[in-house]
Amino acid sequence: MNLFGFEVEVLFLVKDGKALAYAWHYSKEKARKHMHRICEYHNLKGSISESKELENWLSEKLRSVVIRGEKFTLPEFEYRNRRVYERITEIPKGKVATYSEIAKMSGVKYVEMLVALMRNPFQILIPCHRLVTKKGTLMGFYPLGKEVKEALLKIEGESKKPDHN
Repeated sequence: MNLFGFEVEVLFLVKDGKALAYAWHYSKEKARKHMHRICEYHNLKGSISESKELENWLSEKLRSVVIRGEKFTLPEFEYRNRRVYERITEIPKGKVATYSEIAKMSGVKYVEMLVALMRNPFQILIPCHRLVTKKGTLMGFYPLGKEVKEALLKIEGESKKPDHN
C-alpha cells in the first residue's frame, strides 16, 4: 500500500466483517508481529488478513483525516485507554499537542499513554503523528519512523509548534 509516498505492508484485524484494527510496517512479517501486539494489548479477537477492499477503505479514510481534516470515529469497542485515542482525535489538522498534554487530559500516566500510542489500532486515523514534545520536537512514530511523521505533518501544513491555548 502506498502511504503518502511510503510503501508499506498492511494487515487488518476483522471480526463480523468490520475492521477492529490494522497494522503496517515495511515488511509483512513485522506488520504481523505489530498486529499481534495490538491484539494482545486491547484483547482483540478476529482474523488477521490482507484485503484490497479494506485497503481502499483505509486509503479513503486516510485522505479524509490527513487531507480534508475530518475527525475519525473509533468503532464501538472498548479499546484499552480509549480516552487517549479520543483526545488525540480532537487535535485538528494543522495543529499539534504535546504528549504530556494528552496524558493529562486523558487522565492516564505518561508512560501508560506512550504504550497506548505504540498499540494504536488505527494509526494516523487516530492522528498520533500530531503529537510532539514540550519543545516542539518530533519523538518516534512507531512502527514507521519519524520521517513518515514529519511527512504527514508537512502534508497537513503543521509547523511542529504546540498550540498552548
